[in-house]
Amino acid sequence: MATKTSLCTICDLRHLTTSSTHWCPECEEALCTNCKEHHSLSKSSRCHRVISISEYNCLPPSIVNIDLFCTYHNEKYLQYCVKHECPICYKCINEHGNCGGLTLLEELARDVKSSEVFRDMEQSLKDMIVNISRIREDRRTNIQMIQDKKKKIVEEVIQFRTQINQHLDKLQDNFITELNKTETECCEKMQSIVSPVNIQDKEIIQCNTEIEKMKKYASDIQTFLGMRNLQIKITKNEKCIESLVVDKKIEKLDLEYTIDATIRDLFTNVQKLGLITVKNYPSDSIGLVRKKDRQAQILATEHKQSGTNLKQKFSQKARH
Repeated sequence: MATKTSLCTICDLRHLTTSSTHWCPECEEALCTNCKEHHSLSKSSRCHRVISISEYNCLPPSIVNIDLFCTYHNEKYLQYCVKHECPICYKCINEHGNCGGLTLLEELARDVKSSEVFRDMEQSLKDMIVNISRIREDRRTNIQMIQDKKKKIVEEVIQFRTQINQHLDKLQDNFITELNKTETECCEKMQSIVSPVNIQDKEIIQCNTEIEKMKKYASDIQTFLGMRNLQIKITKNEKCIESLVVDKKIEKLDLEYTIDATIRDLFTNVQKLGLITVKNYPSDSIGLVRKKDRQAQILATEHKQSGTNLKQKFSQKARH
């Protein structure tokens, strides 16, 4: 296969340097303007379809690299072995003679660009482009859906967290209200003990004052007779003080609190605010274009057309 497409192959063989203008795919040779004219007039090559070098450069590498000459015998491919799906030269026939299904390569390739297989290949590529576009759009839509769902979930979590905070604030307010009430009741209960004790304290102080004055100023007879009244007062106050102890009216009070066990479990049992899962389901909305569906549609159309033609024939016969 020629490697220098910028120079005319024929001129190069004649040791001339001439820029090529055309390319013959069958001869796999670059041609200048003059050689191209001789090439088109030669009996062996006048039927060859020659293309310009610019058109040749537009061919993809996979096509350019196709060798039209046998790699084993260096002869041009003339036939095609259907069994092995490969082109063969006339020397290869000895190896493929028993294969059966040998066909002239030129006949097999004639009008291939307008063949049903070629059109089907083109349509398959178009279908794949459509399918890729639909898949891409489906993925884009799915990504947008996930992003929107994430925003919605975040909003719901924040709202749920706000509800939790509001509920905890309410529990706290109720708890503090109950705490204030309990503290007031305890203090009032303590105060209810302090008031009578203060009265007794005054009476005892008064008795103590009277004793001191009796010691200093009263006679023995006055002291003896006055002691009885004082003893009655002292005994009365002693009994009142003892009753406070016996009746447990002066027990010490203290405030304690216990957090609800359910709330405490929140820190140990609840490690996540929620569970995030990914739901998988088929993307039926893509609607891929499938070859078998297209073929089924074609067959249905042909069947419908054949049925219509058959009705027309029967109708024409009936008229005659």
